[in-house]
Amino acid sequence: MSGPITALHLLGNLNRRLGTACVFIASCFAGIMAIIVTAGVFWRYVLNNSLPWVEDISLILMVTMAFIVAPYAYRTGQNVAISLLVERLPAPFLLAIRIVINVLVLWIVCRYFLESLKLVERGWNIRVNSVDMPWAYPYLVLPVVLLQLGMVAVELIASDTWRILTGSGERSLPDPKQRQGPG
Repeated sequence: MSGPITALHLLGNLNRRLGTACVFIASCFAGIMAIIVTAGVFWRYVLNNSLPWVEDISLILMVTMAFIVAPYAYRTGQNVAISLLVERLPAPFLLAIRIVINVLVLWIVCRYFLESLKLVERGWNIRVNSVDMPWAYPYLVLPVVLLQLGMVAVELIASDTWRILTGSGERSLPDPKQRQGPG
């Protein structure tokens, strides 16, 4: 049993590190976007000469930021939720519902991952309006994020399944480095 637990710990550590990196990248994108928009306002209203690429680049950065923080929000439970009813459910029933929801999320992510690959392929033939760049580059965030969302879904499903099978009230899996009883 320690093999699967070790694999799930590795997946959890990978998801945590990727999520932290994505939040950092999104923060950098927010700073870059603020600088670009401020420069655009300065050029337009002070120098009376607008920069044509500000809107397109800002839009690309904003959408990319929203996508790359999605796996972190999903993993940490910071997504939109209605918890009034959920708080009153018995723990095993709540875990079963969470597993079903996360399996549905995984199914949707798998379906859209394949669609995102097609979108990237089509994006090579479409150019961004004001920047000499194919839309495929901004679209590349989709398959990467959907793959990461799939990894988070697998981790959450496995963790909740472990809690149901063991009757454990703990949210996390046991540390595989610690011995579990004799032998």
